[in-house]
Amino acid sequence: IYMKSNGFGPKEREHHIRAMCSHEAVVYSTEWLRDTYHRAYKEFFKSSMLPEEHVVGNHVFVEDWPEREPYNGPVRVGWMGSPSHIWDVDLIWPAMMAAVQAGAKTMMMGYDPTDPPHAVTSQKSMSKIKQWRKVGFEVVPWRDLNWYERMPIPFDIGLAPLLYNDFTLGKSDIKAVELAIAGAAPILQNHPVYNRTWVHGETCLMAGSPAEFIEHTLLLMRDEPLRQRIVANAQQYCREERDLWKRAGEWRQAVLGYS
Repeated sequence: IYMKSNGFGPKEREHHIRAMCSHEAVVYSTEWLRDTYHRAYKEFFKSSMLPEEHVVGNHVFVEDWPEREPYNGPVRVGWMGSPSHIWDVDLIWPAMMAAVQAGAKTMMMGYDPTDPPHAVTSQKSMSKIKQWRKVGFEVVPWRDLNWYERMPIPFDIGLAPLLYNDFTLGKSDIKAVELAIAGAAPILQNHPVYNRTWVHGETCLMAGSPAEFIEHTLLLMRDEPLRQRIVANAQQYCREERDLWKRAGEWRQAVLGYS
């Protein structure tokens, strides 16, 4: 889907599918991703030639959770993501602007919508950049790492917008896990990626529109006990259900053939 939407032709897409099928087994992070690839495999190959397919969700070792650093300032409302979220992030511009007007510190971690990776020439794009500059957020840039490090996420409230389309349906809910273990209350898009595993009012707040992102952001800014309760519930869920040690059997089954 990604290749097709980015101008790759049928031949290049077939090469990708053939490369995937050259393995004895493939492990996917979601059922939707597995099913999508499985349909693509069957377009080119007989069933007897398909790799074994396994699904193992994205999880985090509890001992790898980042340490939350002491902080005394205004409530921090933030978003994190790569340039692949260039369309998703616009869903939360109103919430970020409302947060600033309500006295929050706003932060963008990773992709900076005021500094796009390619030259901007269209009037629409320039207007979008000007609107984002009004938010006045602090940018936490990517780190160029030579080794693995789980860096702290300095948010009190984390926003996770996500458009609904074939590409985004293949994503996992790892962003919600990352926010929760860092101590940020997640406000998640009401999207199958999130609403199958996270519970509105318990482990997160779900937003189905930009207006709901505003509503939930301002609510969590005002109501610190609610914010703390959601973080506590979300972290308990991550300890009980998203610890990688508790999913070791799934990896043994996928890699070694036994659980």
